[in-house]
Amino acid sequence: MLSWMTFAALGLVAPPFMPEVVDWRLFTSLALLSSLLPLGPWRSRFLALFLACGYSAHYCEQRSAQLPPAEWVSKNVVFDALILAPIEERKSKGRRYYRFDIVLASGQCAGDYCPKGRPRFRVNFYDNTPPQPGVWSRLQMRLRPPTGTQSQGAFDYAQWLMANGYAGRGYVKALLPLKAERPVGAVGHYHRLRNQLLNQAENQLSHLSHQGIIRALLFADRRDVRDVQWQLFARTGTSHLMAISGMHVGIVMAWGFMLARVAGLLFSRGGRRALVIGPLLAFSFALVYSAMAGFTLPTQRALIMAAVLCIGLVLQRHISPWQGWQAALVLVLLRDPLVVHSAGFYLSFGAVAVLLFLVVESSSPRPSWLRLISLQAHVLIVLFPVLAIWGFGSGLAALPANILAIPMLALLIMPTLFIGLLGGSCGPLGAGIFSLANGLIEYLFAYLAFLSELPFWQPSFSVLSIIGLLLAAGLLLLPRGVMGRPLAFVFAGIALLQPSAPPPPGHVWISILDVGQGLSVLVQKGRRALVYDTGPDFSGRYNSADAVLVPLLRQRGINELDRLVLSHGDRDHAGAADMLLKAMPAKQVLSGEPERHHRFSAKDCHQAPPWEWGDTKFAFLHYAASVDGKSNNRSCVLLVRQGDHRMLLTGDIERNVEAELARTWPAAAKLNLLLAAHHGSKSSSSPVFLHATQAKQVVFAASRFNAYGHPAASVIERFRRQNSRCWQTGIHGSVHFDMSEKGVQLRGYQAKKRYFWQAEPKDVCAGPYSEQ
Repeated sequence: MLSWMTFAALGLVAPPFMPEVVDWRLFTSLALLSSLLPLGPWRSRFLALFLACGYSAHYCEQRSAQLPPAEWVSKNVVFDALILAPIEERKSKGRRYYRFDIVLASGQCAGDYCPKGRPRFRVNFYDNTPPQPGVWSRLQMRLRPPTGTQSQGAFDYAQWLMANGYAGRGYVKALLPLKAERPVGAVGHYHRLRNQLLNQAENQLSHLSHQGIIRALLFADRRDVRDVQWQLFARTGTSHLMAISGMHVGIVMAWGFMLARVAGLLFSRGGRRALVIGPLLAFSFALVYSAMAGFTLPTQRALIMAAVLCIGLVLQRHISPWQGWQAALVLVLLRDPLVVHSAGFYLSFGAVAVLLFLVVESSSPRPSWLRLISLQAHVLIVLFPVLAIWGFGSGLAALPANILAIPMLALLIMPTLFIGLLGGSCGPLGAGIFSLANGLIEYLFAYLAFLSELPFWQPSFSVLSIIGLLLAAGLLLLPRGVMGRPLAFVFAGIALLQPSAPPPPGHVWISILDVGQGLSVLVQKGRRALVYDTGPDFSGRYNSADAVLVPLLRQRGINELDRLVLSHGDRDHAGAADMLLKAMPAKQVLSGEPERHHRFSAKDCHQAPPWEWGDTKFAFLHYAASVDGKSNNRSCVLLVRQGDHRMLLTGDIERNVEAELARTWPAAAKLNLLLAAHHGSKSSSSPVFLHATQAKQVVFAASRFNAYGHPAASVIERFRRQNSRCWQTGIHGSVHFDMSEKGVQLRGYQAKKRYFWQAEPKDVCAGPYSEQ
């Protein structure tokens, strides 16, 4: 039967999923009304539901009040802030900068922006000297609300920021002297101490080949995990090993319980004390480990779950495992209701629920080691639909990789690392133990490298596929021998092998992707695909091919490109080309600057002949070679025709090239869809070109808060005057169109307003429009 804790959990979950913040006083009034109901279980349940809703709504209201206004993004603000450890050194475009978190002091204002509480921000600082963590500083900054790319299958950075307690992000322009000293307090001392510990570990482990992995496992310090290592984790589905969460805290607790049991056998005669030592030692281990990891939200969530378990054991209360699971769920949601927007929340509680069901509700005569492997496989398979819902890919290597990697981490690597940490002050002893751990990690990486050679296969998930996976997971949890249990493999097979639906005959799908301040377009005809530009590689760890383009291609069932067109060599257009071609081959690569892409055997698009895919025609528009030496004016200009309907991709061409194209443009050939040149810069979208093409729909490939002012107000006004409908990838996310004999029609865009912190996307040009 549903308990009051179930209703409380439902009440805590509801407000974070609402598109607007609901007044918490409404739920408080409903709670008062429910208290007038007759005594009985339903009164307590409704009371718990409405009180939890009121609490969660108030929390969402507080978080909403912390978000910086969008109009302040270009204004300098000054706040006193506590700098948190660690300080991460990064490079972008050859320029060094530092990334770290800050917490603003309460009660401050900048103009009309007076954030409530102590909001947390993730900021960059472009300087040669990093700031000192654990101290108060006066910072001149530019702040922005949570934003990120919005595209099918892509990681939602804005949602991640909100789920992890951030009010936004920004960058520090200057460190200013404090007007008055502020007491550092326990939080500041903790971050100073942790920073010293991180620096000591960096020096002590610098000679080891996997020192970045060791520091990530011990301190959640992933600054020196190499790009090739991240790629190996991603390909084998083991990235979660580097994110300290419930699994890692559970491993540490298990060793605490085991040590307490050994100590009890050696030094104790049993009794009450022996029953208390185990939970206290296990929780102490978990607490210390969480402190080493920076008390991140995942570790806080794991600590709450650990506390519920240990309190139940110490008090010897007759609490069922499911009651403990519910209690932990409610406490985690009370700590932060927005945790429901984190994949880790579902994976943590989902994994524990599966283990409880399999261990508590069933018994098996099989050997313990075989049961452990079976449990782990069940957890991975049952959580597969959760991973699918959150857009995480899973290759053929994921299951065998995790079946060995998790036990190896739990039984060998983590204990060795902690022994090395305890023996670090013993000089050669500690160094020898860390070298042993480094060798174990080397063996693990060799195994993962072997598995990574397996084909990376990601199912093309649809709503029906995910429903099939959920049904399969539910059937798999039924007791052995139940008649319908084998149907799990049928549902799983249908879900995993279901191909994605291509565009129907006579249709072309055009997706202009949100890759930040850059450009990438996917043109799909049947099972054929053309990619026009790949977007940028923002840093060594993040690029738009791996983050946006490849996930979409795999969800569409595309494993090979017919053509890759790199309009020109600028980084925001072709920066991620290397990563795309590593993940997916292309039959032909064309470029406006083939000399800059000779490593891909690229051919000159300006010399390429037209071609056809059935009734769809493709042609590069030719113009005189650039005489000003600008890379922009060597961009490939691609015209796609479906019957009498046209779409034009323009790269970064500027006014002089536009004027040349306008002179030869057929008078009656109006465009149904135009990709605005150079992201909507003032150097392009000239009146003469707009007048010649008369585009009905226009897309600006520009991030929402870009530093260049794209699209320019004068360009927007020109399109508004000709009644074009305008989209911007930074506002609408990836925009999808369908081109057929009916014209070019909008299929949809990704950036819908779903949650209270999101803005409602609007037509950039806001002019009258007819879709035909």
